[in-house]
Amino acid sequence: MNLLVFIIGYATIQSILLICLLSSVKRKLDKGIYYLIPLLIVTTFIGVQYMFINLGYYQFYPKLFALGFSPMFLIPPLFYLFSSSNFNYQRLSLKTMLHFMPFVFVLIVQFIDLRSPFKKILFSLFVAQLLGYSIESYRIMRKGRKHNAEPSRVLKFLTLCMLIFAICTFILFITKIGLDINSVNITTLVIAFLIGFVTILEVAMVKGLNTSYDFITLQNKKYKISNLQSQNLNTLNEKVIELLSHKKVFLNSGLNANDMANQLGISRHQLTEFLNQELKCSFNVLMNTYRVDHVKDALLNKNKKHLSISGLANESGFKSTATFYRVFKNQTGLTPLEYIKEHSQSSK
Repeated sequence: MNLLVFIIGYATIQSILLICLLSSVKRKLDKGIYYLIPLLIVTTFIGVQYMFINLGYYQFYPKLFALGFSPMFLIPPLFYLFSSSNFNYQRLSLKTMLHFMPFVFVLIVQFIDLRSPFKKILFSLFVAQLLGYSIESYRIMRKGRKHNAEPSRVLKFLTLCMLIFAICTFILFITKIGLDINSVNITTLVIAFLIGFVTILEVAMVKGLNTSYDFITLQNKKYKISNLQSQNLNTLNEKVIELLSHKKVFLNSGLNANDMANQLGISRHQLTEFLNQELKCSFNVLMNTYRVDHVKDALLNKNKKHLSISGLANESGFKSTATFYRVFKNQTGLTPLEYIKEHSQSSK
């Protein structure tokens, strides 16, 4: 058994262990894991294929190789969905299924024609897909900071790993197709990607990811000069809860940070600092969280069946229906109708 086969076997075992560990996570907040597990399964499958070829078992397990080159087309969209879902969960739907159409296309056409020119076209498509998704995943990670969420160090390393994989694949494409230089095999790069990916996850879990599985952290804006030194934070927190939970000031669609600060008897700067430092959110995020919770209760309230979804959104403090649908989907991963259907089924 050569060294490469041993490395692939080791990475495969570690990947399977990670898949089992991640599959045990039941927390609904860990939406990105739903795409991380299939990503590990696909790359592990490719590794097993490659290992069997090196061991000369191809003729004994022909069905294992029936998928051919197509599984590689699952890697870019799965990573993109994993990365983006940490910031804004994308429920598996017809829209997300479109990301996997290149895989379906390649799976079908590879049985029709696998001549050398066609393989070059597939290689070109894979490189374009990989670069596009990798760059978009990196852009989303950078953009996440604007939405009060900071990607964790492990997510940054995983995204960097994906980007390096894409760049190396592009260089391989240039040398192989453009310059007609045979260097490493594309599958070798996938194996290197799997090893790097699994290693990053394992190191992160050893350092504590296994207790939270969070790939993002809320931004915590630091203030050089605190405006809250004269305030009792516990008392201020009670006042905020009183306004939101009991007086339900969020139902007023015209409420702004200045209005709420005045009702609390503090300045707007003090309110902003308190929300960032203590509640780890912005004013708009806090208002929308309470508004969505109010709508969720109203959607299941039989006494409000006469109201339309738009009417409930307006009653709950949303200025526009479009904003309501966007915020509701971001926070729950469901549309209002899907939310009603899901909870009506669970109550039966």
